[in-house]
Amino acid sequence: MKINSSEELQAAIRHLEYQEKINKSKLIDQFHKTHESLKPINILKSSLGKIVKSPAAVHNVVNTAVGLGTGLLSKSLVGKSTGIAKRLLITGLELATVGLVSKNSQSIKSRGLNLLGKIFKSKKSPKIGN
Repeated sequence: MKINSSEELQAAIRHLEYQEKINKSKLIDQFHKTHESLKPINILKSSLGKIVKSPAAVHNVVNTAVGLGTGLLSKSLVGKSTGIAKRLLITGLELATVGLVSKNSQSIKSRGLNLLGKIFKSKKSPKIGN
């Protein structure tokens, strides 16, 4: 753009100052959005949202939770023991249980969901007037 007069120069300066205000406002807005997205709770929400949207990730999380839950359950059922032989036996039992659960996780999940469905199944009220 060729400037030939002081009026054109003043107009060009005003235009550049206006552009600067717009760019500054956009930069501030982007900073606030970035700052908000980097808060730990928002990072957690975003990550959980991605996990929930991915069936493979949900499958892996459920399998891991079932395995860990089974391991903790078996450990709590046996309790603490002081002997080395007992500890080795318990550790072997835990590993076998986790392996068994991980191989049969689909069956365990379907049976568990079926059981939960039966527990929380709403009972239909009888029809009146028939």
